[in-house]
Amino acid sequence: MIEGSEPVSNLMTKEMYSVSPTDKIKEVIRLMAENHIRHMTVTDADQQLVGIISKYDVDRFIIDKSISDTSSLKDRILENISVESLMTRNVNTLDIHDTVKEAAELLSLCSYHALPVTDHGKLVGIVTTTDLLHFLLKHFKD
Repeated sequence: MIEGSEPVSNLMTKEMYSVSPTDKIKEVIRLMAENHIRHMTVTDADQQLVGIISKYDVDRFIIDKSISDTSSLKDRILENISVESLMTRNVNTLDIHDTVKEAAELLSLCSYHALPVTDHGKLVGIVTTTDLLHFLLKHFKD
């Protein structure tokens, strides 16, 4: 039986990838491709969460700006655009003690598909819609 009262710590991904607001979008694209991820937290020099950036944000930018696949032009543009220009600010977060049900409710209301998890303000993980689906599938198998 699925218990919505389980803490998000049971399903969150602890290995996160973060970038700084001043990092370039080209680096975000590289990290996402290498690590097979679609969301990255954005942290400042003190490792405080300041935003989140997704593959969708990057793809939308490329489409909106009608950036062609001409490699050299695309590379030059992406080398000069910083994360802070595309990231989502004022991100909804989960507390490590929040429940799976609370995570599902918040994810259903967000325009993005990942929620950073904090413990006393410190970033400790991330919950994505994929994490939630894996959690549900695990419980259906039992």
